[in-house]
Amino acid sequence: MIKPVKHRNIADQVFEQLRDMIYRGEIGAGERMMSERDMSASFKVGRPTIRSAVQRLTDQGLVESRRGVGLFVLDQDRALEKRPLLQALNGETYSIADIQEIRMALEMKSAELAARRATDEDHRLIKKGIERMKKERIEHEIHINTDISFHMNIAYASKNVVQIHLMKSFYEVQTYAMSYSYNNLLESLQIDQLIDRQHDEIFAAIVNHDPIRARQAMETHIGTILEICLEHGL
Repeated sequence: MIKPVKHRNIADQVFEQLRDMIYRGEIGAGERMMSERDMSASFKVGRPTIRSAVQRLTDQGLVESRRGVGLFVLDQDRALEKRPLLQALNGETYSIADIQEIRMALEMKSAELAARRATDEDHRLIKKGIERMKKERIEHEIHINTDISFHMNIAYASKNVVQIHLMKSFYEVQTYAMSYSYNNLLESLQIDQLIDRQHDEIFAAIVNHDPIRARQAMETHIGTILEICLEHGL
């Protein structure tokens, strides 16, 4: 939900709110964002502020402007070349499995804290991501954004500012790892039903306020992907 901006660094605050909406899947891949006029009215700021915030989203490869049509959220499969952290890793030797190991450490803690602290709104957004993923699988139109939003919403539900910022910083690397592993391996293995069951187990543990089970379920989930990556040399 958009909140009026009242303090300093207004363009930064607008950018953060819009970015969070994208990260959380409130605006999905391929969906049209509000017009500049509507955003200006909703945030209660001038249009130059909106343009500045939108330009930052564009620079980070999160949105694109389609001339005469509007502003749209990019499918992250199409935006990898705009990822500064990935560019910083360019030339380094690392594997998808290396990334999965870091994901496991970060996301096990996210799940544990979410089970302790998640609100009804957090539950709604996590469930929305699960339902959207299942719908996309049925329709054979998978968007990596949807899977990422499920994991990001668990991080937001942790209510730990440091944890959330770490996950935001890791977003582009996570996007790359999930996109690469799915397109080059996981899709052919046809493990979608297994992944869906694991997502359901993580969500159930969070809703039931069971931090130990939530942590274990997340470890099992990412561990499954890690094992597959190691087995296939990714």
